[in-house]
Amino acid sequence: MADYRIETVRNGERDWTARNDRGAEVRMAPADSAAAQPSFTPVELLLAALGGCGGLVVDRTARTVPHDDLRITVESVSRPEDDGRVGAVRISYEMDLPEGDTAAAQALERGIRLTHDTYCTVSRTVEHGARIEVSGPDGTQLFLGG
Repeated sequence: MADYRIETVRNGERDWTARNDRGAEVRMAPADSAAAQPSFTPVELLLAALGGCGGLVVDRTARTVPHDDLRITVESVSRPEDDGRVGAVRISYEMDLPEGDTAAAQALERGIRLTHDTYCTVSRTVEHGARIEVSGPDGTQLFLGG
C-alpha cells in the first residue's frame, strides 16, 4: 500500500489536475498556457511542497517561538548544464524576531535545522533522491531509476 496517492487527470491539452483521496485539487499547466490559468507548473509544485513541508515541520520543531508571521520563500535556480533538472533550490525562512531575543532566534534556527536535517520528508527526498518506478497502461515496467 502506498504512503500517499495522487491521481493526475487531463483537462485538455497541457492542462492537468492532480487530486488526493481527501478531495483537494491543484491545477498544473505550463506558465505560458493562457487558457489554463491560474495554475502551477510541476516545478512550482515541487517548490511549494518544500515550503509547505518546511512550514508544517517548523510548526512542531519551533513551537516555543511565536512564528505566525513566518514566510518561507523557495526558489529554483537552473543552468543549461543542469540537463533539464533543477540545479539548486534556495529556501529562505523570513520573519522579524523580537529585538534582542536570542533565545527565540536560536530556537527558530534549531527548528529550521531539524526540519531539513531530520523531519521534512520532501526536503530529505529531494536532497537524497528517490527510486522512480514507471509502468505503462499494461503494467509493463517502462523505467526504473534512482
